[in-house]
Amino acid sequence: MSLTGVWMNELKSILLLDEDENGTLAGKFRSMVGRDPHVRILTGRTSPVERGKQMLGFAVQFQIEEPGPGYGHYSVCTWSGWAEDKAPSQTITTHWLLTISRLSKEDEWSSTTTGCDTFEKVLASPEEKYLSANRQALEQLLAKSRIGAD
Repeated sequence: MSLTGVWMNELKSILLLDEDENGTLAGKFRSMVGRDPHVRILTGRTSPVERGKQMLGFAVQFQIEEPGPGYGHYSVCTWSGWAEDKAPSQTITTHWLLTISRLSKEDEWSSTTTGCDTFEKVLASPEEKYLSANRQALEQLLAKSRIGAD
């Protein structure tokens, strides 16, 4: 199983992964739902495949250009989960932990949220053109994905 390629989650966010032989993940992430519209670098680690599953984790730092009152400019999200081949596609199932910058000490209690994402592999090669704001390229990618079929 190779994690290298282009992945898309249920919210249409795009994950570009490149896995090396030592279990290091490098890549880029573009959220389609967050307040940071830019492509961001990600880094992570993965395990060897064991009984059809491959564990992985990665992190992305986001920068919010115009945060609301009481918020800082940065957030960090980490995803942890596993990849597996599920006919007809390869999927990554994760839980995420998002921590946003809160400027006052008394608001820090609300700075972290959790959730889950399922990513589907839509291309085997990590093509960066799908991370761009080019709507046509995104529509082509969506057409290749079962997630994009509503």
